[in-house]
Amino acid sequence: ALQLALRQCAVTISGQPTQENVNITYSHSLDDASPGLLVLSQDGNELFSGPVTGAKLPDMAGPNAVPVAMEASNNVRPNSIVCDSNASTFVIHLNSRKDCNTLLAAIQPVADTTAYAASRDAAAVSEYFKYYAHISQQQNMLGDITRTSTYRKAMLDNPSDFKDKVVMDVGAGSGILSFFAVQAGARKVYAIEASDMAVHARKLIESNGLKDKITVIQAKLEDIELPESVDTIISEPLGIMLVNERMLESYVDARRWLKPGGRMFPSNSTMFVSLFSDTALYLETTTKASFFHTPYFHGVDLTCLHAAANEEYFAQPCVEQVNPACLVGHPVSKLFDYQTMDKEDLFDITFDIDETMEASKEITGLASWFDAAFVGQDAEVILSTAPQSALTHWYQVRCLLRRPLLVMAGERVIGQLRMKINRIQSYDIHIELKTSISGQTSTGDLCLKEPCFRFLQPQTNVGLPTEAYYAPDPALGNGADLPAPDLQASSTMDSGL
Repeated sequence: ALQLALRQCAVTISGQPTQENVNITYSHSLDDASPGLLVLSQDGNELFSGPVTGAKLPDMAGPNAVPVAMEASNNVRPNSIVCDSNASTFVIHLNSRKDCNTLLAAIQPVADTTAYAASRDAAAVSEYFKYYAHISQQQNMLGDITRTSTYRKAMLDNPSDFKDKVVMDVGAGSGILSFFAVQAGARKVYAIEASDMAVHARKLIESNGLKDKITVIQAKLEDIELPESVDTIISEPLGIMLVNERMLESYVDARRWLKPGGRMFPSNSTMFVSLFSDTALYLETTTKASFFHTPYFHGVDLTCLHAAANEEYFAQPCVEQVNPACLVGHPVSKLFDYQTMDKEDLFDITFDIDETMEASKEITGLASWFDAAFVGQDAEVILSTAPQSALTHWYQVRCLLRRPLLVMAGERVIGQLRMKINRIQSYDIHIELKTSISGQTSTGDLCLKEPCFRFLQPQTNVGLPTEAYYAPDPALGNGADLPAPDLQASSTMDSGL
């Protein structure tokens, strides 16, 4: 069993004044799926005792803000939790962010198995922060000129949202967005970075003489304490296929520090999904697994692994630069408004597909990309990752069906793409499509955490093997007369980067 006791807290029960000096006890059996028991007492008198069916951090500015009747008693405090029971809703005010997270982490996994605190594997989270602690990974993002310059333009073009304002940078990384905020006139920037990249960010800030403007806080967003609310929140929480790495949940969670009427940069994103036809990609993926169709590989029969290999390769979304010519029909879209949405809206995402073919096609899967909008008081700036736009480090993503659909002109393709969060900081993807006349069906099951990066081009071997290259035999030569490699032909970088 789990038992948790917190003392000298405060509680606001809906419709009643806030009670101070309240003791809290929470308990539940670890092998019992029923809600845990919460007991609130004051001076030996029991204020509440019963099961807790839900718990979350209060949203200070959005549509799910604590009810006005509960705000009237000095209520909205940073270290608070909104709890639901069968009988009422109440807010518990705790003494620190640590106590707040401790109680929330205890209640949420029992109250809702898909809750944020219960839905992430600790090892995956650790690897995530290790990855972004590397300077090379920060360079990859900084070197995306489209991304970096669009963020800077969005801030500089909206002085009303930055001049003399207090700004929070969520997942600050190297701190580049914090620098842009200061360039746009920010009075103070709190740069939140959980990884060890925070050490390098501090060094950059100090060497650029901005230590008095930018404060780096090395902690997870869920654990931070700020001395004040903020006017504007900036972040780059976008992953491949928009939602990979699940940072958007933390970005939405950051609204509890946002003043009413404050702005978020980006303000919203639109994700697009389109049918595509690319027989070459399908055959390429099938060919990868055909290696295991070998019955005699140095005396070993590999064929028993062919089915598993095929399953694995088709479970990999392809991250690449997509040729718009392969897209079929009109994309469907879904808007994610970070100013108003709940983070729970990101837990289970669906796109309904219903496309009538203008010509006969072989449908091999679904392609995806996104646009991010920075909606300020002075200007609106768009960052697009569409196939027709300038290339970014997000590229586009294609998800293959296990079997192509042969669709006639005038026939409809109907189905759904569904994305559900998983515990490894990503999403499981399920596709199901069918044709309206022939009745063909096809599915796809993929894991966004394990993509195939397809933008590398095969390189041609030039010259002799190493041993021959360095051989002293004049008949073989020493390699000096070999033609130089054609680096331009084998380059893996688009000229735009």
